[in-house]
Amino acid sequence: MKLNHANLVTPEVAGLSGFFVNHFGFELLAMRGKDAFAVMSGTDGFILNLMKPGKNETATYPDGFHIGFFVGSPAIVHEKHAELASASLAPGDVQELTRGGAKSTTFYCHAPGGILVEVSASQD
Repeated sequence: MKLNHANLVTPEVAGLSGFFVNHFGFELLAMRGKDAFAVMSGTDGFILNLMKPGKNETATYPDGFHIGFFVGSPAIVHEKHAELASASLAPGDVQELTRGGAKSTTFYCHAPGGILVEVSASQD
């Protein structure tokens, strides 16, 4: 079994899709409506759908909800952090974390629409 896709609700479909295309290698496959629904494909073939909330609804997620990207090395984490900072996206500080005994280099950044994104790599 393979996870096929995820669907995120955001008031900023165009801005969030641009974020994933410009900074995380996604390809925009379709934009429907008036920037109301986007279909994107990641470099690994994972499909990410973005859609505006329904009329009179807001896009809310529980505390701690985030999208995580795992990269090949701590150096890449630092490079991605610098890239997002230079794009005025205000990523949080790079941290050295230990979770369940595994050490990682990690930072978090709020993407357009308020989606929290994590970028992390194992420390070997």
